[in-house]
Amino acid sequence: MRKYLQLVLLLAAALLMLFAAFTTTTVSVPHLREDLLEINVRPTLLGAVMMGLHFGSIAMFGFGALVLVLAIRALRGAGTDRFLIAIIAAVYLLFGIGGFIGTGSHHVLGYALMGLLMVGAEIVK
Repeated sequence: MRKYLQLVLLLAAALLMLFAAFTTTTVSVPHLREDLLEINVRPTLLGAVMMGLHFGSIAMFGFGALVLVLAIRALRGAGTDRFLIAIIAAVYLLFGIGGFIGTGSHHVLGYALMGLLMVGAEIVK
C-alpha cells in the first residue's frame, strides 16, 4: 500500500510540475515578452531576461522529468533517490514559500504544494 501511495504522490508532483512548466513556457513567458516590448525595454536587456526565462522553463521541465522517472522507478519497485527528491522538493518548497512571502500571491503556493507532495512520497516510503 505504501508503494502505491508513494507512486501516486510522485506522479501527482511530476504532473503538476510538468503542467507548471508548460504553462510558464506557453503563457507566462510570451506574455512577459509582450509587456517588455510594450514598455520599450532595450533589446540587450530583453534578450538577457528572455534567456533567463527560457532557461527557467527548461529547468522546470527537467525537474518534472526527473520526478516522473523517479515515480516510474517506484512503480517498478526500484528504490528512489531520497537525496535527489530532497533537493528538488527543497527548491520547490523554498520557492513557493518565498514567493508567497515576497508577493502575497497565493498562486506561488502551488510550487510549495509540489514540494510537499515529494516530501510526502519520501515519508510514506
